[in-house]
Amino acid sequence: MRVMVLGATGMAGHMIALYLQERDHEVLGWSRRPASFLEQHTEGDAYDLDGLLSSMIEFKPDVVVNCIGLLLADSEAHHDQAVYLDAYFPHAVASMSERVGARVFHLSTDCVFKGNDGPYSEASVPDATEFYGRAKALGELRDYRNLTLRQSIVGPDIDPAGVGLLNWFMAQSGSVDGWTSAVWTGLTTLELAKAIEACASDGSSGLVNMVPDGSGVTKFELLSLFNRHFRGGAIVVRSVEGHGADKSLVRTDLLDAYRPVPYEQQMDELSTWIRSHVQLYPHYQGVLEEDAA
Repeated sequence: MRVMVLGATGMAGHMIALYLQERDHEVLGWSRRPASFLEQHTEGDAYDLDGLLSSMIEFKPDVVVNCIGLLLADSEAHHDQAVYLDAYFPHAVASMSERVGARVFHLSTDCVFKGNDGPYSEASVPDATEFYGRAKALGELRDYRNLTLRQSIVGPDIDPAGVGLLNWFMAQSGSVDGWTSAVWTGLTTLELAKAIEACASDGSSGLVNMVPDGSGVTKFELLSLFNRHFRGGAIVVRSVEGHGADKSLVRTDLLDAYRPVPYEQQMDELSTWIRSHVQLYPHYQGVLEEDAA
């Protein structure tokens, strides 16, 4: 399978691209920053649609995975960029991909919902009031050719300054607070990569809440999983009550291509991945050694 990963140096993109490459798929990473860990990579910018189309025509992908987008803080600060990258760009990619005979796998988020009426299914109407969530909702692809995978994600970041939750946790010492009222449903980026591979082989399309069966975990439980699997219990995770939004997702679609594994197994497999690719994450080496001590 020939896979083009847009945003191949981000938290999700680098994992998806490298996992698929190691699974012997032919992968082209496409991003603004170099990606020396990939065998094939093209530097490009999401605002250069002609350049993107040229790369697609040359590579001839079967699947284009769109990992490009603004995160919450940048979206709220730069509405113009959010409209382009989170709302318009996915549809532009879908149009170009159809021209070259490829399908698009687009990543969405639980933040398309406000969090007052969770859990949410694929049939739930997005009701976010923040600009980020509204833009992401507009960017979702719902058709019979492409696939939108909606979930929250956690995973390692090759950028020490990355703003993901796991990157933050790996930089902590002493104690941290974990909300017991905030419910989380999602995937590690490694589990997401596995889901993408399975769905690409199956021909799945439409929109799916790509989350494990059953209920989610609280943020306290999530941080406790991080602590156990990545820090060897070195951090004290304090349970804190409060008013937490319930943006949890439930899966009600009929897609059987992939069923994510439970959270404990996801973290165990991600821990193994990070340790076997530690050269990508030198900023984790010191704290990972705590687990081995």
